[in-house]
Amino acid sequence: MPRSVQSPRVINIEDLRRAAKRRLPRVVFDYIDGGAEAELTLRANRQAFEAVTFRPRCAVATSACNLRTTVLGTSLSMPLILAPVGSCRLMYPRGEEAAARAAGRAGIIYTLSTLSGCRLEDVAAASGAPVWYQLYLVGGRSCALAAIERARAAGFSALVVTIDTAVAGLRERDIRNGAKELLSGRFGAMLPFVNQLLTKPRWLAAFLADGGLMKFANVIIPGKGPMLYADVTTALEQAVVSWQDLNWIRDAWRGPIIIKGVHTGGPKC
Repeated sequence: MPRSVQSPRVINIEDLRRAAKRRLPRVVFDYIDGGAEAELTLRANRQAFEAVTFRPRCAVATSACNLRTTVLGTSLSMPLILAPVGSCRLMYPRGEEAAARAAGRAGIIYTLSTLSGCRLEDVAAASGAPVWYQLYLVGGRSCALAAIERARAAGFSALVVTIDTAVAGLRERDIRNGAKELLSGRFGAMLPFVNQLLTKPRWLAAFLADGGLMKFANVIIPGKGPMLYADVTTALEQAVVSWQDLNWIRDAWRGPIIIKGVHTGGPKC
């Protein structure tokens, strides 16, 4: 573990959050720390976890604690799976590979987002443990089918299909921080917000050494190559998943499929 995140500097998750806030430009930190609109759902999610209380069974002889469990036939060292997070290379060089490598060492599953900057083959090789691939239909059906085939060939063991992103959330922090302007490439539009980047020289040096603004290496547009980062909002709005889409996804992927983002139950969901 790097010295900067060793005890006593980092003891809990809040310490990691503060370390990230010190290291990252505000526009990048708020992307991973924030939610949509008034962030009501974000707060509710945190409160749901805080409401969980573990009640131990006392006066029971336990020679060793064992957290192992099995998910979809895969044995894990603990009941934990790293969820898909897009754009990790904005936060750390080769971010998806680094996260997959850490998950592999811990003996847990890493889930790679479609909207990642690292090739899925490189992420699978970095993990050394089971990996799942999260699927958006950005770029259309042909792009999705190509990514599914690449994931199968690379050894991903399950497909995670996200269904609750019919539109990109209105992330108010991103608007205030000028995320759209910083992605525009127009100097005049960027100027009021670029100081966020310049005041974090260590991050900026690492970001530029890692290639600068990434492309989406697993969304290959025919005749154009990897999808540009600036195209993601429009692409998500054109990538709605319906229950009918699961038919051709099922045909293309014969392994386990996890549906991510189910908000309602019953026959009319």
